[in-house]
Amino acid sequence: MDGKLSITDVIAKRMQWLTARQNVLTKNIANADTPKYIPHDLKDGSFQRAVARQSQPIRPAATNSSHIQGVSMGGSDGRAREQEELYETAPAGNAVVIEEQLVKMTQNQTDFQTMTQLYRKHVAMIRMALKGSA
Repeated sequence: MDGKLSITDVIAKRMQWLTARQNVLTKNIANADTPKYIPHDLKDGSFQRAVARQSQPIRPAATNSSHIQGVSMGGSDGRAREQEELYETAPAGNAVVIEEQLVKMTQNQTDFQTMTQLYRKHVAMIRMALKGSA
C-alpha cells in the first residue's frame, strides 16, 4: 500500500493496545493489597497518534479567514503511567480502588468487543464483494 493503514491494520493495532491495557489493569487489581502501590494505566492518545502517523490528517477547509483553524491535540507515548488523579489512598499508601479498576476493565472489554465486531463486519463485507450479488 502507499503508507496508509488498512482498516484491518487499524483494528489490529487497537486490539493490541486494548490487550496491553487489560494487562496493566489486571496488574493493578493484583496489587490491590500491596503497600504504597500506585495504579497505572495506558493513555489512549498513543493509538490515535499511531494511526495519525500512517494517515494523512484531515482538516476542515477554511473558506473564510475568520474561521477557527484546527488544533492538534497532544497524546501519550503509550507507556504505562501512574494514574494522575487518585480517588483515595489506603493507610498503607495503596491507591488502588478496585471498583475504579473494574469500571476501566469493563470499558476495555466493551471496546475490544466493538473492535471484534468491526473486524467481523469488514470480513463479511469483503466476502460479499468477492461473491458478487449472485
